[in-house]
Amino acid sequence: MIFNMKKQNGISVIEFSIVSTVLLICLFGVLELSKFVFSLQMLNEMTRKAARMATVCEIDQGSVIPGLNSIISIAPTDYEPSMLKIDYLDDTGVTIYSGTGTITNEDFLEIKFVRAKVENFSFGFTLLSSLLGDNVGIPAFETILPSESLGIYRPDGDGNEIAGPSCL
Repeated sequence: MIFNMKKQNGISVIEFSIVSTVLLICLFGVLELSKFVFSLQMLNEMTRKAARMATVCEIDQGSVIPGLNSIISIAPTDYEPSMLKIDYLDDTGVTIYSGTGTITNEDFLEIKFVRAKVENFSFGFTLLSSLLGDNVGIPAFETILPSESLGIYRPDGDGNEIAGPSCL
């Protein structure tokens, strides 16, 4: 009888180790997945905020927006400012200005939309990298908003010029 009890205790230890291993892998998988989804949401929020800033800031400041603290503070850990692009589009979605060079007055008047787009971002798994891989490429995230003032402010009713927000 005593000999059978020892066999049962050994089986219980093996069963526990198998079940606990599976449960821990599932737990770590849920943690990794939640971290991944959170990073996707932060990319979405980052493009939304950058596009909003680009609609009210001067066009020549569009290249500065990806490196601002307000953008970097909400970005996932693997983000680099070169991944975020600000483009100014016409009413058909064609890029008129992308932050380099000069823009003519005619082109400026054609701008109807602003696009903030994150490209070449890859998420690095940490807990289960041997099962899920080291990095996963993320498709481009973009937000397109209608252009607003683009840094040009009309004078108030008394003819006084209103100072616009500083985007720097």
